[in-house]
This record gives sequence, structure tokens and C-alpha cells, in this order.
Amino acid sequence: MLHILGAGSMGLLWAARLQRAGFPTQLILRNIERLAAWQAHAGQLELTDPGQHQHISLSLNAELPDSPEPIRFLLVATKAYAAEDAVRSVQHRLSADADVLLLQNGMGSQQAISRQLPRHRVFYATVTDGAWRPSAHQLIWAGHGQTIIGDPRQGPPPDWLTRWQEHGLTLEWHADIMAILWRKLAINCAINPLTALLDCPNGELLERAHGRLEELSQELQLLMSAFGIPLSLDILRTQLDQVIRQTATNSSSMRQDIHCGRRTEIDFMLGFALRSADQLSLAVPALRKLNAELQTYLATHGLPLD
Repeated sequence: MLHILGAGSMGLLWAARLQRAGFPTQLILRNIERLAAWQAHAGQLELTDPGQHQHISLSLNAELPDSPEPIRFLLVATKAYAAEDAVRSVQHRLSADADVLLLQNGMGSQQAISRQLPRHRVFYATVTDGAWRPSAHQLIWAGHGQTIIGDPRQGPPPDWLTRWQEHGLTLEWHADIMAILWRKLAINCAINPLTALLDCPNGELLERAHGRLEELSQELQLLMSAFGIPLSLDILRTQLDQVIRQTATNSSSMRQDIHCGRRTEIDFMLGFALRSADQLSLAVPALRKLNAELQTYLATHGLPLD
């Protein structure tokens, strides 16, 4: 049994993908009200995949954090700011040999959970799929992305990864997942805040924010180099442009959060980048200006600033 903590867009997408591949899944919902609402619809999820012209109905089981069943594999799909508390709510259920896979955006929450679970193998992943929910029981798989998984301690790939790949899940293993996370962080720091401020889909950034993308890319490349991540400015700009084009019609997670009146993950994107720059006394004025603008924007919408 694979337990999935978090039933937002990404948690439901992974539950659906794993269950369709033949792996039993169990959602963990945070309170009795959410569980009752889920069960009132018999756990039904309507998954639409426009790219594959598919519409699939699935039934997904759910339980509460204090259910008695031991957890041998935990996939954490909560927002970054909720991840530590969510894991703590089920930590007592983890078997001694349990593996944990983290799907959080940005950086900071992953390291905190690794410290929280020193005796378990904790894997980090970067995910670029696009998914959104028109309602609690509907999910649109808006864009098929790339999933890269790795062990921050640089251990070998786990057995479950091979089984998932053999059952048709498109996943990659990378020996240096921290370098991959830094690259993803840089892309998130550029795309998410700008799409939130401009209130636009990703694809419009190339035309509406070209100059700012250049400035941000220069500072982010400098920051990564200072932390030992070898990536040229030309490659970073190429990768950033590719992501923007590949997800042109997507609405970034930060833009979606603001539209829904939810707390954003700014502290695990720009916040982490700025704290990292402060550690090395690096001047990053474009990142600071973007963070200040976004903080003001969030304040005007009555949303938390961290």
C-alpha cells in the first residue's frame, strides 16, 4: 500500500497515476470533515487528460492521520509550508524501513523533513506536471511534465522506482538531486512571482517580462555558482525559456494560490534564495525588488507574506 499525504492537485494526480499503474493507494486527509466530504462522493475522482483525449473515473480510498495501519511508503504532496506538520502527524505510523518521497516546490521543507526523519530514507523529487481541480472531485491533467527523483545522501536508486518504471510511469533518477532542485528553484523564482504579479499564464512572460527574466537569470546563476552548482547563464536561460514554452498555457502554482485566496510558497522560493544569498553576502537587487513587489501584492490581497 502506498500512502499519499495531501489531496490537492498533485497528490490526487499521483494517486491516480499510481493506482492506474496497478499500485494500491491510500489518501491521508487531515481532518474528519475532509474525510466525510470525500466519502460522501464514494471517493470518486474524475480525471481528464486533454493531451491524451482521456476521461477516467477512479475510486480512491482515504483515511485520517491517526489510522492504525503502518506506513511503509509515504508520498508527501502537501504545500511546502504544510509539509513538516503533515509528516509529523503520521510520523508515529512509519515502519522502521519506510521510505518517504517529497514532492514540494522550492527548497527548505525537504531539508527540514530529512532532519525530522534521520532514520528513514527520504527522497526528493522535482515535478513539472500541470494539474488543477475545477472541483474537489475533478482533476485536469493540464500538462505532462518531467519527474526527477534522487537521494540527497546520494544512495542507490530504490527498488520501488524500478517497479514504477516497469509499470509505465515516466520517472528519472538523478544521482545529484540537490543540483536539480537548485535549477528548479531558479526557474520557480523567475516564473511563479512574475506570473502572479502580471496575472498571466506562463507563456506570456517571454513577451511581457523579457527584460526582468534576463536580470533574474543573471542573479540566480550567480547564486547557484556560489553554492557549487555548475550551470552557465546561457544554459539557465535556455532551460527557463523551454519551461515557459512547454507550460505556456499553464497557470503557475503561485498564481493559482492567489486566485484561490490561499497562502503561497514564496518563502520556499524567493525567501530561500534570498536567505541563501545573505549567507554569502551576495548582492541580488533584482531578486530583492521582485520579492518586495510580491510582498506588497500579497498584502493587498490579504494573504500571508511568508
